[in-house]
Amino acid sequence: MIIVNILVFIFVLGLVILIHEFGHFVMAKRANILCHEFSFGMGPLLWSKKVGETLYAIRAIPIGGYVMMAGEEIEDEIVKEGSEVRLVFDDFENITKIILDHANEKYAEYLKVTVNSVDLKGENNEPLHLNEYTVKRDAFYVFKNREMQIAPHDRSFESKTKAQRFLSIFAGPFMNFVLAFFVFLLINLIVGFPNLDNAELGEIDPNYPAAGKLEEGDIILSIDGTNISNWDDVSAAIDQDATDRILTFVVNRDGTEISFNITPILFFYSVGFHSDENSVGTLKIGEVIDDTLAGKAGFETGDIILTIDGETMNSWEDIATVIYDNSTGELMTFTVDRDGVTKTITIEPYNRDLVESQGLEVIDNFVGITPVYKFNLFRSFGAGITDIKAASSMIFTTINLLFNNDQVSVGDLAGPVGIYDITSRALSAGFLSFLSWIALLSVNLGIINLLPIPALDGGRLVFLGYEVITNRKPNKKVENSLHYVMYILLMGLFIYITFNDLLRLFNLK
Repeated sequence: MIIVNILVFIFVLGLVILIHEFGHFVMAKRANILCHEFSFGMGPLLWSKKVGETLYAIRAIPIGGYVMMAGEEIEDEIVKEGSEVRLVFDDFENITKIILDHANEKYAEYLKVTVNSVDLKGENNEPLHLNEYTVKRDAFYVFKNREMQIAPHDRSFESKTKAQRFLSIFAGPFMNFVLAFFVFLLINLIVGFPNLDNAELGEIDPNYPAAGKLEEGDIILSIDGTNISNWDDVSAAIDQDATDRILTFVVNRDGTEISFNITPILFFYSVGFHSDENSVGTLKIGEVIDDTLAGKAGFETGDIILTIDGETMNSWEDIATVIYDNSTGELMTFTVDRDGVTKTITIEPYNRDLVESQGLEVIDNFVGITPVYKFNLFRSFGAGITDIKAASSMIFTTINLLFNNDQVSVGDLAGPVGIYDITSRALSAGFLSFLSWIALLSVNLGIINLLPIPALDGGRLVFLGYEVITNRKPNKKVENSLHYVMYILLMGLFIYITFNDLLRLFNLK
């Protein structure tokens, strides 16, 4: 299973990175920009293949990728006056290769010259030359272990129009949104849309209290004596008293009215536990997962809550009131009965802002029913856009929490190890969950890259915007220095996040 998870992780990360870089690559090629390399990953080279003028490569660190465009960075002159090189000519005495590794014996047959004059840029469509020889515009440099095509000025990034440069930069994040749209579209085509105009039941979740009682196709007539005519009525009746431990459902099943008593499960998202399904007369906690907030604090499945902060708890309503009132996430002390032994547990709940930022309620209740979902082709397209907006909003909310919420820090972010863990969980949760994660990750990559930070696409767009406003190009050395410094800082952040990922993965944090 671990091997499958690793392969799926590589596929997911590779897909969102490659589609991003493909966007850069396609628009750069359309602008006739020379692309030296199309790389997946960073760092040491693992595999490469030269196709045409571009080297396609896979590198060791899977944290991103890049398209190396000629002229995007400051390029020092590779061949300078006074240097020695060997030359390879075509049948018309035009230079096709400039060998910089001139001392290598395998190139001894080629002409060796000292460079007296050279122009390998050819601005304003001037011919390229080295000494008295003409250099072809698609000639190659030959280094010790590789070849790289010469980049005349007209093939460089900096020679292109503002619109061409904008599209070459923006196309990467844009393709991430395109990928997310089609994945969300597929999800909506598969799932369909809820019919909220009536109270007919669709799928019944086998892990919730309604399973074994209510059935798909049942039509809800009333809940706790409240007449039901549509799904809004269903939601209102269930939410009217979140701590009501027994709800009486009356349904129409094939023309016959049937009544069921169902005990909702109460979820306390700020502390990370939920009520036991059968705990009507007792305050018993349901299954506690080890890596949840409650699990890390020391709660266990079957614990019976006795007091919170010294106050005796007599009902789930008492518990809900105390937890809900703790909106700032202050420490809470629980006493619980664990198999006849009293235990004291201290926990720092998530504050309300943090919980609600994830689209959750501090306290919620579920019985495990859904409306009927129906296929709708045209609505699926609109929902794809809506889903991208929702995913983007979630990312901006997370960024806001980093700066404005004491319970969220950079250490909570996920790097490659964290993404692997989330991918594995999404895969185990089912195909639709897996697709949703791909779409969310793709939107995440698109948004992050558009942030106005040097070394990211957004930073490059800021410098381009400066050029548009002032009608003059920014100082290239300053721009590249900022990109380089921020790249180093981002690498440091990557190491820090990865370290925290590993701590979480092995339950050391």
